[in-house]
Amino acid sequence: MKNAYARFIPLLFSALISCTEVSAQVTLTTIKNENQREWDLYAKGLIQTDFMLDFQNMKVKDGFIAHSIEIPQRNSINPNFSIKQSQIGLGIKQKTENGLSAYTEIDFYGTNGTTAPRLRHAYLQWNKWLIGHTWSNFSDLEIVPGIFDFVPPNGMIFTRRIQLRYTTTISAKEILSISMEDLNIPSITLPADSLGWKKRAIIPTFTTIYRYGNKRSYIKIGGILTPISYDTRSTFQDSYKTRTIMGWGALVSGKIYLNDNNIVSIQSSFGKGFETNNSNLNEEKYDAVPDPNDGNRLKTLSMFNLTGIYEYWWSPKWYSTAFISYSNLGNEDFISKDMTKNFQHIGMNIAFHPYKKMRIGIEGSYGRRQNFANLEAQAWRIQWSTSVSF
Repeated sequence: MKNAYARFIPLLFSALISCTEVSAQVTLTTIKNENQREWDLYAKGLIQTDFMLDFQNMKVKDGFIAHSIEIPQRNSINPNFSIKQSQIGLGIKQKTENGLSAYTEIDFYGTNGTTAPRLRHAYLQWNKWLIGHTWSNFSDLEIVPGIFDFVPPNGMIFTRRIQLRYTTTISAKEILSISMEDLNIPSITLPADSLGWKKRAIIPTFTTIYRYGNKRSYIKIGGILTPISYDTRSTFQDSYKTRTIMGWGALVSGKIYLNDNNIVSIQSSFGKGFETNNSNLNEEKYDAVPDPNDGNRLKTLSMFNLTGIYEYWWSPKWYSTAFISYSNLGNEDFISKDMTKNFQHIGMNIAFHPYKKMRIGIEGSYGRRQNFANLEAQAWRIQWSTSVSF
């Protein structure tokens, strides 16, 4: 243990010096086309360095994901440096009301632990329409807390999707948005003896979100319908038959400014077959699993999430964020015992803005995971971060 501490103390010292974050927008140039219409070409981004120190083994290093805590628990000091949260975006927009705009953005969260560029956003907007790849309509970016971790509170509904979205203002306080999203959203588990059963992408996912409130305090109510299709057969000689089951979810989310220094946010979601929309379970094959007692037909799993967030500004340059979240999945007896049954995520930080676009701080995270064999494990993380935005 002494050797382990001797190794990470120099890393800790250098991390405290180097950790930072930033995000804004810089207009690169204004372009006039042949019709004398003006366009702004702009760039924005974030440069962030993180030093993370885990005290238990987790399968994911660059974001705190309770679902990735290893069972049985293995206590081990694991330091990690990262720049993967850094982002670069480039956009162009027409300088008229409701004009055409386009935006693309990358970060450096590459596959297999690399820092290869990864596409985050690529979409077009015109008037009330959006088409492309960006945050799912079935989410609430306005309550994402000011934390340093790459992953938001684990009970939040928070993913990016390819989509066609329509947004309209109903009144001064009301906004409604509807989207048709990627056919491949459902993430399912097929039986090992599936006779070549295959996932099918036939019907897109549909979502809607209604927002009521002003620019600061508001409430959102939303719903999602996710058709889940797959091909089955009883023997290798049979032709495939397509089955479709329906996943669904509901979301309630909101923010309240008690005053300029005290902000409370909350989000709750529940339903069946929409697990991949949870930031922890995205593409983890929890939307539907086979039931051996019913010919291995897929059954959707229920899920309940609850997240509470509190933000307090000590002064114009200092703030703290604290949050707690809980997620629970269905308790059907056919679920594999090594699958996650429930998980918790708690965190708190203190951040300092020496300049408007620079942030420095320290954050602590705690997570607990329990599987369907009722085995559980816990994990702790300390993170020092620095970021600058432009």
